Amino acid sequence: TADLASTEPSSRRTMATRGTFQFPSRPLPLIEIRGEDELVVNEETALLLSKIECPVCPVVVVGLYRTGKSTLLNMLRRELDDDTAAAEDDDDDEAGFEVGPSVERCTRGIWVWGRPLFAYENGGERPTKAALLLDTEGVGGLEADAQYDARIFALSCLVASSLVYNSLGSIDEHAISQLSFVARLSEHVTFFSSSSSRGGGGGGGDDDANRSDESEAETVSKLSEFMPSFTWVVRDFSLELASSDGEAITADEYLEAALRPQRGYDASALERNRLRHVIKAFFRSRACRTLVRPCVDETDLSFVDRLDDSKLRPRFLRELDEFRDHLFAPEKLQPKTLGLGKHAAPLRGPAYVELLHKFCDSFNSGGVPAVVGAWDHVSKIESDAALEEALDEFDNVLSAALQEEGPSSSSSSSSRGSRKTTTTTTKKKKKKPTR
Repeated sequence: TADLASTEPSSRRTMATRGTFQFPSRPLPLIEIRGEDELVVNEETALLLSKIECPVCPVVVVGLYRTGKSTLLNMLRRELDDDTAAAEDDDDDEAGFEVGPSVERCTRGIWVWGRPLFAYENGGERPTKAALLLDTEGVGGLEADAQYDARIFALSCLVASSLVYNSLGSIDEHAISQLSFVARLSEHVTFFSSSSSRGGGGGGGDDDANRSDESEAETVSKLSEFMPSFTWVVRDFSLELASSDGEAITADEYLEAALRPQRGYDASALERNRLRHVIKAFFRSRACRTLVRPCVDETDLSFVDRLDDSKLRPRFLRELDEFRDHLFAPEKLQPKTLGLGKHAAPLRGPAYVELLHKFCDSFNSGGVPAVVGAWDHVSKIESDAALEEALDEFDNVLSAALQEEGPSSSSSSSSRGSRKTTTTTTKKKKKKPTR
């Protein structure tokens, strides 16, 4: 557990970037878009992430284009860096994720802040978790179509352990309708591959077209166990958090009230309620946070992430601090895992990179990423790596023991290669069973 003696918010107590000189303090392309819609993992960035030896906790910000996702990430990243690494000497450019005043998208694909934010517990020297801050391409851009947007959102859900949906104003009917691509998640992600689904059939064709409602519900239920935690952050919020009776409510209660079924039985009402049901079904762990307009001066909004705190509204700073603590507190910082329930295992950097490759390959092949298939792929790689690590440790212990016994015992030693050769030879010389 983290050191609770400090009075600082828990995100400030645990997050640090010390000992991370090999990680650059700048945004790096993680998943790039080549051609029209090919998803490609950037190998240089993947190599950096592979150096992370502790569980990774990807925090991914999604939302409509030109709603300030990159600005929000810059403020989160800047405040955490200021709290924990202000004393570091670093020549890297810390300009942050790209933002701009035009109507075009500033972000293409998925980008990651190059320096992870490591969590240390009880003053330890080795990090226990590494938070990754990911910025995604905004959906709904002028040059994109609904199919492309749905794929970007699906990929964001697959690579995140914490998903932040960024929007402006309030949670009204229009805001909820803009989350319509959530209803298409099951079209772009499946739990089982067709070859491993019920009955072991190949799937497709009439079998897929005639899936029962019970089967669809089961698929959504399974996928919800893999979905990240969901936080809806409402920017430039100007309403009073109060119920219809005038009682004060929390932001979480505000979200739940907005997701309640609406009255009516016409087609539009049924579709509105269907979307609300899907959002709640996919994201069982959900929360809401509100942020008031950060400053009064309109001209400062285009570069608000670079403003000094003295120019920001005190209420905004308080709410930003609470939001940051909501994401990065020890009990909130959840690693990306492999498996479900008590069998879930946190992914370290190398395994997380393999998961990215697997999901991108599935999308690029024209198929639908299968969660179980990705687990099997990464599990095999992790098992092979664990075996190699165990063999290396065995060799080190054996060598140390033989050196202590002296030169006379060296003739009895054997390298890993000889052990592998012996194992292979033994397997080949197995006797055939007698009849």
